[in-house]
Amino acid sequence: MWRPGEPFQVQEIDIAPPGPGQVSVELHSCGVCASDLSLTTSFGQPTPVVLGHEGAGVVTATGDGVDSVAPGDHVVLVWVPPCGRCAPSRRGDDYLCANRKSSADLRAGRGRGASPLSVDGTSIHQGMATSTFAQQTVVPENAVVRIDDDVPFPVAAMMGCAVPTGVGAAIRSARVRPGDDVAVIGCGAVGLNAVMGSVVAGAARVVAVDPMPERRTLATTVGATEGLDPDRIDELRDLDVVIDAVGAPATVTSAWRAVRRGGTVTVVGAGRPDQSVEINAYELFHDDKKITGSFHGGISMHRDLPMLVGLWRSGRLPVEQLIAGTADLDSINDVVAAQQSGRALRIVLSPQP
Repeated sequence: MWRPGEPFQVQEIDIAPPGPGQVSVELHSCGVCASDLSLTTSFGQPTPVVLGHEGAGVVTATGDGVDSVAPGDHVVLVWVPPCGRCAPSRRGDDYLCANRKSSADLRAGRGRGASPLSVDGTSIHQGMATSTFAQQTVVPENAVVRIDDDVPFPVAAMMGCAVPTGVGAAIRSARVRPGDDVAVIGCGAVGLNAVMGSVVAGAARVVAVDPMPERRTLATTVGATEGLDPDRIDELRDLDVVIDAVGAPATVTSAWRAVRRGGTVTVVGAGRPDQSVEINAYELFHDDKKITGSFHGGISMHRDLPMLVGLWRSGRLPVEQLIAGTADLDSINDVVAAQQSGRALRIVLSPQP
């Protein structure tokens, strides 16, 4: 993407070999996530940039000092690579790594170091430090995690963002408990994974809220007990947990109204930086409600990926049902249009010819 909001251009670029502590990955599958599309327009990602952060592939080369993976290993890309040294990393919250560069850092020109990507001498930024909308990428060693070879690449790609973010929102951030009544607002890929995570956690009732009837139906297919149009959201009351996978002020407010005294609102949708939510201070005190964010679902990829794969392998996370199809890299703009229109939930790109 050469300028913010423009269509993608598919072209040959130069890529440096892996340096010390780096890994070269041949990408076999990558999901098109809504966050990729809003990075340049809402979150300040500089351009030109190769976007994409939900990907899986095969290690082709490693730089000096790399010992956790080797050529031939199947890996999932990690767009929240932990440094392993900061306080959040040491306490197990490595998805909150204090040394990860934020969008504010990028807007201020505080980048992640020299990009391995270029075109005719012009440096090309790495979106989310991963750049999975490509046939090949080079990333730090801590930005990959090995996955079993029998996991299909499209499923493995979803394990890079949609699955941990949604499932983690339910089991880690919201801490859904057996018997809980839960609602999930927004049934995109993250919201549907939050539905599945709530089912895994033992929720008795899972209400899927979305304006698209097809997505509400898909939600019931993967475990929701009922679907609800957003026009009827005010009917929801006294829920134990509401997971907001949209992150707009209106949906956060609706979630707040829907939870019981002592209930929990968990916001996993990426709200805009210029939007605020107003919460009544008396209700916060008197009703003892909790409101919490959920970044990457509270999931540590290096620790939790085997758990997610195990749930998929047992059939409790039917990730394949969320994949509408696959397409080659040249079709990326058509895939974006299909997902933005709601005609498809998640189409996985297959970059290799």
